Amino acid sequence: MLITTNKFLMGTDFGLPVFLTFLHMLVSFLWCEFSANVGWSRRVPLKNWRDAGKVFALSQTLAVSVALAVASFKYVEVSLEQALAASTPAFTAAGGVLILGKQERSKVWLTLVPVMGGAMLAAGGEPKFHALGVCLVFASNVARGVKSCLQELLLNKEAGLDSMSLLRWMSLFSMLTLLPMSCVLERPGVILEKLAFVWSDRRTFALLAANCGGAFLVNLTQFAVTSEVGALSMQVLGNVKVRTS
Repeated sequence: MLITTNKFLMGTDFGLPVFLTFLHMLVSFLWCEFSANVGWSRRVPLKNWRDAGKVFALSQTLAVSVALAVASFKYVEVSLEQALAASTPAFTAAGGVLILGKQERSKVWLTLVPVMGGAMLAAGGEPKFHALGVCLVFASNVARGVKSCLQELLLNKEAGLDSMSLLRWMSLFSMLTLLPMSCVLERPGVILEKLAFVWSDRRTFALLAANCGGAFLVNLTQFAVTSEVGALSMQVLGNVKVRTS
């Protein structure tokens, strides 16, 4: 649902990828605050500046990955974006070596070769191939792989953050950079004009609300799964989800 509504919103008069990502983070933060206020979750403070820096880095990689993916929908079809997204586990495995200090077995690397090859074939065989769109997707995949590794790093017992608390801090830090970025790249006047259009069009308003709510659920469940199975397994499971949907 999230990908489909992203594509629809980018294809209408709302086409503001950075501001849409900001709305995703805003809704996620508000839901986390609501959950803490009613007692469904607890507010966990960041222990030190080092953890704050890690969460800030996570927030920026997530913001970049989502913004790039959403922007790519202007140039490529959803089907191609999903096919290319299958390469994300390879970037996650590389990030695991560099960020987490993991040493994956040779069998893991061998299984990732056909995944990357399939993504390349999918890009080359697309009738509506667009070089910029494909580059945006691959850049998004790299950022998504780094994001998953940072999630695993921050969701360990030493950091003391649960999924809801990490999402709360991450969405807050993301908003601090996404809103100024949107104002610079997409201009406040244009943003207000698009918001007025959404407010006057019930269908687009409903789709935007569903899109932002779906983004919150996707982020939260990704954090929860990553804390249980790790970054690489999370990305592999994401590919299974895509292939069976």
